[in-house]
Amino acid sequence: MSRKKITRETLIQGGAVVLTIGAFIGAVAAIGSMVSTRTANTSETVNTASMPTDSQRHTFTFNGKDYYLKDNVETILVMGIDNYGVENKINDYLMSSQCDVIYLFVVDHDSKTYQTLQLNRDTMTSVRSFDEKGNDIGYRNLQLALAHSYGKDEDDRCLNAAEAVSGLLFDTPIDHYISLTMEAIPVLNHSVGGVTVTVPGDMTAADPSFVEGATIKLRDDQVEDFVRARMSLPNDTNIFRMERQKQYLDNWKNLAVTKVETDPKFALELVLSLSEYMTSDMSASELSDFGTTLSDYQDLGLLTTTGRTEEDHLFTEYFVDMDDLEAKIVSMLYVEAEG
Repeated sequence: MSRKKITRETLIQGGAVVLTIGAFIGAVAAIGSMVSTRTANTSETVNTASMPTDSQRHTFTFNGKDYYLKDNVETILVMGIDNYGVENKINDYLMSSQCDVIYLFVVDHDSKTYQTLQLNRDTMTSVRSFDEKGNDIGYRNLQLALAHSYGKDEDDRCLNAAEAVSGLLFDTPIDHYISLTMEAIPVLNHSVGGVTVTVPGDMTAADPSFVEGATIKLRDDQVEDFVRARMSLPNDTNIFRMERQKQYLDNWKNLAVTKVETDPKFALELVLSLSEYMTSDMSASELSDFGTTLSDYQDLGLLTTTGRTEEDHLFTEYFVDMDDLEAKIVSMLYVEAEG
């Protein structure tokens, strides 16, 4: 996939359109329009050899019936990365950065629909691991968030996370990835003048104003506590955090859509302010085309997994209900084989 030359018109068009298609997806995709400026004048090709190609017809059996991957679906893995700069670097192949927010965005071009699957970062699954010298030491059963910790650079870590998600989802191909570091959260909030939320539980340990049931317009210095606070809270589960993230991103999207409609410079300014926090294998023109296409598609909403949470001595482990997950994946991506 070659990187393509960026123009100001592409940035505005791609950013403005894509911002209307979903919460986190919309934000990240708009930012992605700036990513290829790093290699815009080269013929660099992104190596996605570790992921299945979108032309592969993947099949499996569910409830005694055979299914195959739809011919015209596209999947994008979107990740919010817990990474605050070089201090998180352990060595060339090991980072403390993890994917705290994980969405799989599925587009069905035949039915002209799109849908999002939210994955729990604590989900236990098979993750390819490396030692400090970059030697492949095989697969380990780890939290899904840790997949992003392995790799020589950000693209490598995104690919490793994509491989882990693909394996969790019964080897379903992942076509593209987009990541955004958590440093961007206050910038996102500032771009729309603050997001109003309703505090869903007692969060006063994170901020005294976060009283259960309170309606608050979040300042830039408050938003990270609202979407990320966990360990200090009475309800310290990642599921509670995921609920808050969804509320915040839904409300942010509504404000961003209004901004796009009233301020033609909004998308471009957002792209410029957040581009340094963004990594993707998608070029500006690809994101622009993607956004233009989806503007005519129907949003089928957000799905979440079900499962059980267990606490060991050090970590929270989430074990997804595989039957429920398989049913969701079939409904989003597969079609029953004839005969």
